[in-house]
Amino acid sequence: MNDILSRITQADARIFLEYASAYAPIDIDYGSAIIQALIREKRGATLQDGEAAPIRALEARWYDSLDSEPDYSVYADPYYFCDIWLCWVTYSRKYLREIQKSHSMFDRSIVSDIVDIRRVLDLGCGFGYTTAALRSIFGDAQVIGTNLSGTAQFEMATALGVTHGFQIRSLPESADLIFASEYFEHFQEPIEHLLDVLRDANPRYALIANTFTSPSIGHFPRYKHRGRWYEGAAMSRLFNATLRRHGYVKMHTRCWNSRPAYWKKASV
Repeated sequence: MNDILSRITQADARIFLEYASAYAPIDIDYGSAIIQALIREKRGATLQDGEAAPIRALEARWYDSLDSEPDYSVYADPYYFCDIWLCWVTYSRKYLREIQKSHSMFDRSIVSDIVDIRRVLDLGCGFGYTTAALRSIFGDAQVIGTNLSGTAQFEMATALGVTHGFQIRSLPESADLIFASEYFEHFQEPIEHLLDVLRDANPRYALIANTFTSPSIGHFPRYKHRGRWYEGAAMSRLFNATLRRHGYVKMHTRCWNSRPAYWKKASV
């Protein structure tokens, strides 16, 4: 494992912010305090007024905008980096560890079950740490991350990719495996986007962790499909049913709460 991935596994927020500050105007000390506050909150603490203020402001800005048009400019805010760092530490890093465990498919790992991989697509790759880790896990494959062009995240992930051997795109493309951690929640019509991904990527394998029921910057309080509105749990069921209808089988794993869910095309 190379140096940056070693640092990633240490979950050192300050190292991350020092790297990110080259791409966004982040006060490293202030950003570190915000991240530590968010981690405490995740563990059940109640934050004092003013703690994590930029994140609270972004959350309010996002949800207030939904009465008219979603304010996607929240993704370009420098302190959004703090929120996606928390997602990395809390969720996606954990999922990557899960799929490598020797017993994640009882008698073998999920990674060992994913064979003949030539291209991996990391959907909504954030600042690129997940993409770098996937490049390390699937060392013989081309790894591509997707992100919003014109954002600091995109620039940071692109630079990280030059060093660690992956590429960044603004749109999905063909892949043998897709990885999506807290990604589809950022689309108000996630089924339509899923169908686009299945059409364009046509993956044989999919590792997906959705949290349609959790509030977060960029998530929606409810979701839409064919003119009907769905609450989070109902959208989760519809999402899974859509994958099954398109020939995917949800594999039985030992991942806690089935996250990430491991889907395999029935023909594989």
